[in-house]
Amino acid sequence: MKLRMVDPKTIKVPEVRVTARMDEETSQQFDESVKAIGIDEPLKCFEVEGELYLSDGLHRLAAALREKMDRVPVTVRPGTMVDVLANNLMAGHLRGKHPVSEMRRSIEALYKEFNIGIEDIQQKTGLTRDYIERLLLISELTPMLLEAVDEGRIGVGLAYALTRIKDPVRQEVTFNMILSNGWRGKRALEFVDEVLRSMALPVEEQPPPPPREVPGVKCQFCGEVHPPTELVSVVCCHPCQLTMLTAIAQARAEAGKEVP
Repeated sequence: MKLRMVDPKTIKVPEVRVTARMDEETSQQFDESVKAIGIDEPLKCFEVEGELYLSDGLHRLAAALREKMDRVPVTVRPGTMVDVLANNLMAGHLRGKHPVSEMRRSIEALYKEFNIGIEDIQQKTGLTRDYIERLLLISELTPMLLEAVDEGRIGVGLAYALTRIKDPVRQEVTFNMILSNGWRGKRALEFVDEVLRSMALPVEEQPPPPPREVPGVKCQFCGEVHPPTELVSVVCCHPCQLTMLTAIAQARAEAGKEVP
């Protein structure tokens, strides 16, 4: 490993990678720190066929480019694109703030594009075998479900449970049933089990689908909960809304006074 001062514009960033996330306040503090003291912690790169590929430090690299710095400190090691991806996965995993979608794509690239076995991925990244296997299985879900995973609408646990349903149509139907009914956690996993049990039965013994729970909605004016079919949508301006709410509040107050 060598420490070099490198032109940040020459550093290449792999398309598939894991990047730690910062909230807006932390990002602003980070930028102010770079403006004040520069890049304090060296970026990490691998030299692959004469080119420098970033494995860790994308936020620092982006800040250096914004500040138009001529040189930044970089630790450089010889390696391959496998080393770049694996080291990036390990760094992202240790920081703990990364989208599951990026972890999934990086592991899938190592496994499918570079033919790296699960045990080797485990050794190079520090991830558990179970987590690696789950993410690889999740990568085989339908495109619609993968989009839901990548957008954070379903977590790894439910996504992994859905991989047990091998029929892609039933996968998506089951997911939409869970989503439309608002089932979460244990109830969502139980429904996947119910679907699997029903799929194992002969067609004539298939149970009817469970009744869909229709949630009640609270009326904005009276505050009582009603079925959606008993509600209407009223379009009004803010002054009229204020007048209506005031009238209802006054009526409630007067009704309360009349109670013996």
